[in-house]
Amino acid sequence: MEAYASLREIPVEFLTIFCLTCAERGSGVFNQLSESEQAEWFSQVLNSAWKAPLGGASEDELIDILEDFELRYGTLAMDDPDSKEFCLVQAATLAVNAIAVHLNPSAARAEMSGQTLETILGSFDFRLNGSKSVITRRDTQDSSIGRLQQLEQDSQKSTIESIRALTSQGISGLTPAFLEDLRNSCGPARDKIALATEDVADMSGWATS
Repeated sequence: MEAYASLREIPVEFLTIFCLTCAERGSGVFNQLSESEQAEWFSQVLNSAWKAPLGGASEDELIDILEDFELRYGTLAMDDPDSKEFCLVQAATLAVNAIAVHLNPSAARAEMSGQTLETILGSFDFRLNGSKSVITRRDTQDSSIGRLQQLEQDSQKSTIESIRALTSQGISGLTPAFLEDLRNSCGPARDKIALATEDVADMSGWATS
């Protein structure tokens, strides 16, 4: 995909931003499927992740979050992509991966954020259309892509375009205004994803928040 190829061309400090936008949109999944305590934890993790690029979260704090995630979810079985637990943990992974990429920038790892959210949403598309889920990989060529997965691909392209627009102005560093605008721009897609998650949960008999 064009967005994933572009991750190898943008400045490394912007890789985290790509991951953060995936996590922000994916929060629509997590918040719908989680209990209140889980949702509070996730909100704190996501907020810390957004603070990290501008130095608002210390390295020790971020490492603690990664370790806490492993304690919470590292032992859960992840062999059923059609389960509530799979979707919940994968959505949580989006925020955690943004932190991991911030600490150790990697285009390949940033790409995982996009693939992960596409996998979740592809699963939802197939469920809503009476089919089963598939795992999204970089070389997947599927002309029958669903509405939610297309929404995510379009959102990823928009993020890359925003990054390119900023860097084309000769601005090499991140600014609070840029991050705030980018996070706010994820809201409409996040809300659509949340509504779709609720529909999938109802169809599947999953308890939701």
